[in-house]
This record gives sequence, structure tokens and C-alpha cells, in this order.
Amino acid sequence: MNKWELSFEGPALFSCELGVRISDLNYGNHLGNDRIVSLLHEARVQFLRAWNYTEMNMEGVGLILRDLSVVLKKEMFYGDLLRVELSVPEWSGTGFRMLYRIWRKEGDAEVITALAHTTMICFDYQKNKPVRVPEPILLHRFSGK
Repeated sequence: MNKWELSFEGPALFSCELGVRISDLNYGNHLGNDRIVSLLHEARVQFLRAWNYTEMNMEGVGLILRDLSVVLKKEMFYGDLLRVELSVPEWSGTGFRMLYRIWRKEGDAEVITALAHTTMICFDYQKNKPVRVPEPILLHRFSGK
């Protein structure tokens, strides 16, 4: 089987710091796989908030997560302060792909601990169906207001 890799494309459009909490640890005493998904969600919400959006209202439409992939590079432990970077390199008629890169301090350096991607689909929750990306979003594509 070939090793599947994920890369971080494009410039980071947003960065935030998130701490590893004691409740994030698993029986191996490191950040649990399921908790990484929660960290990605928090980073995405903070990214949208920086643009005055929410997952329920982005220019009048909501967002729904279609798929998610995570590649773990290094363990993360209680007390680690992680830096999560996001980029949005790909767009379609109804959504976009978000890439995430998670860094942790290791001595004087920072190391990549995880890479991830989510595909976000614009969604009309009233009609319960996907809709096109709103024009104002397509115009700035999170690269300039």
C-alpha cells in the first residue's frame, strides 16, 4: 500500500493558538485522534469569525463538512501550545477545501505535528440542500476584504 500524504498549499490565511487540555488526552497520555477534529473545528470557527461569519451564516448560507482527512506527524501532549494555520486553496461551485497545519514548539524550533483538510459545502438548512458559494465569498476568497 502506498503511503498517503497531505500537503499544505498556498499561504496561510489565518493562524490561531490552541492549547492541549487534560481532557484532550487519551490512554496513551497524548492528544487523542478524536480531539484533533475538535481542534480543527475550533480553528475553523475562529477563522470564520475573523471574517464576521459563522458556520450557520456565511453571506446567508450555512456550511456543512463533507469530508475530513488528518495526517499525524508527531505526538501532542498536555500543556502544548499549538499554532494552527489555515489556507483555502481550492474552490468549487458549492464549496471549498480548507487546509490545516498544526505546529508545536520543540525547544527553540517549531515542528509540524499534523496536517489536515476539510471540504466545506455551502448549505441551505431551510431547504436541506447544497447551494452555490455566495458571490461576495467568491470575490474575495478569504484573501482580501
